[in-house]
Amino acid sequence: MDYRMPLYIQLQDSIIKKIDEKKYLPGEAIPSERKMAEAYGVNRMTVKRAVSKLVEEGYLVCKPGSGTYVAQRDKKKIDLDNSNEAGNTGITATLRKGGMEVKNRLLGIGEITGSKYLGYKLGISDDEMIYGIYRVRSEGDIPFAVEYTYVPKKYFDDLDEFDFAKVSLYDYMEAKGHMPCHFGQKLVICEANERLAELLQVDRGTAIYKINYQGADADYNIVEFTMSYLNPAYTKFRFDVEVS
Repeated sequence: MDYRMPLYIQLQDSIIKKIDEKKYLPGEAIPSERKMAEAYGVNRMTVKRAVSKLVEEGYLVCKPGSGTYVAQRDKKKIDLDNSNEAGNTGITATLRKGGMEVKNRLLGIGEITGSKYLGYKLGISDDEMIYGIYRVRSEGDIPFAVEYTYVPKKYFDDLDEFDFAKVSLYDYMEAKGHMPCHFGQKLVICEANERLAELLQVDRGTAIYKINYQGADADYNIVEFTMSYLNPAYTKFRFDVEVS
């Protein structure tokens, strides 16, 4: 145990790791508070605090008189900690790895010219053509993201021939030889306006995540700028921080 970090947080991380590594399976009971306290050399209040937090976050389910169990898959949040992985790191690929399937509802697709802001974000001149793709992303019947994606037409000249309600955008980009593999990301918290609230099925004014992505291909050509609005009830992020 690293005594520079609160023990209950370390215990939470250890339990999450065991869930991620399938050492604790969905529906399986985790060890009792007494056994965990003995195994980790901490008191039972520390275990209780860690377990309570994981119940709040949806990793565990407490059944009075029975025990504490790993939540079934539909109770877990979508883990977007994929920034360091090789290959397809889109949401569709991320969910496939977890045995889930993403559904896309296409809101619109079209050509855009004359946008200084989007041209700047994509590293192209104002007069170059841009494709905009607007989608609602869902897992099952639960919408978890609304995405506004912009790509340079010069790299994807036949984009409008594909149905991105059925085809993964990143699979298409990979087939064209311009898979995003270098990313710049900015995460902010914002309030859902009336339109986003309707699409994400939340109350207007609900605090939601907004991530701006800039994606570059293997040759560092900027091939994507996406504004993704995410319902935090179904999304989680993990960050690794090194202190020198």
